[in-house]
Amino acid sequence: MKKAILMMTFGSPEEIIFEGVADFFTNIRRGVRPQDHEIQTLYDNYVRIGGTPLQKITRQEVALVEARLGSEYSVYFANKFSSPFIPDVIGQMEADGIEQCICLILEPHYSFYSVMGYEKFLESKQIQFLVIKDWYQEEALLNYWADEIAKILKEEVKQDSFKVIFSAHSVPIFALDFGDPYIDQIFENSKLVAEKLGLSSEQYTNTWQSESDIGIPWIKPDVLEYLREQTEHPDHYIFVPISFISEHIEVLFDNDVECYDLCQEFGVNYHRPPMPNTDSRLIDALVNTVRVNENQEFK
Repeated sequence: MKKAILMMTFGSPEEIIFEGVADFFTNIRRGVRPQDHEIQTLYDNYVRIGGTPLQKITRQEVALVEARLGSEYSVYFANKFSSPFIPDVIGQMEADGIEQCICLILEPHYSFYSVMGYEKFLESKQIQFLVIKDWYQEEALLNYWADEIAKILKEEVKQDSFKVIFSAHSVPIFALDFGDPYIDQIFENSKLVAEKLGLSSEQYTNTWQSESDIGIPWIKPDVLEYLREQTEHPDHYIFVPISFISEHIEVLFDNDVECYDLCQEFGVNYHRPPMPNTDSRLIDALVNTVRVNENQEFK
């Protein structure tokens, strides 16, 4: 039986030009083109950070997983909102004779707004799929975050006052109504990392980021609102975008520009640990996730 791993991520514009960003944004909005001023804002943000490394990083992650598991699985890569699109890659898998596929989404937490959005594209009369729902509890990933935060505390914060701000991509507040597990998973993930670091409850907090302006309320507090609401600030803020694993616009702009600028305004030192990207601890987590799940039922 021919088996495969399909690694999937959100996607990014194929070109950092206005129409390239417009096409990507239109895909996110399910075929409805956003207004030009919305596209311009997103385009300007991409220009501000010098483009996005997401596709390059993801392909490197895929290659590293393939180097570990390629003797047992064919490893494929697809995006939800940009090329190579999931249905196109599934078509290639069918042509290659794949019969079973483990779907590894490069987002550690499960949400109806994220992972379920990938699942709807998984259609094939030939291939049985196994979707890994979440993998945020992987010890190697937890150790990655704890180790990198510990370096900042030791080398830069030292004896100064600090607060660790775990931030995650926000979801519409409706998620609370139908029991989306994402919110609790983010809280648990943050707590597990904080416990490894020996942080007290006063030394860390949870916030949300990167909400879209689509006319509905989102989970709060937004990280920028949180910062503005504080009457006193520590010497250092350490921002940990825990719902992401790779550098992309929602880290490089939303954290490294917007949060950084507010820290500058308040006279607080800004820190962010490097994203896992292609670190061996992330690859260990991804490989172990496959191993833990590979004997479950395919559908």
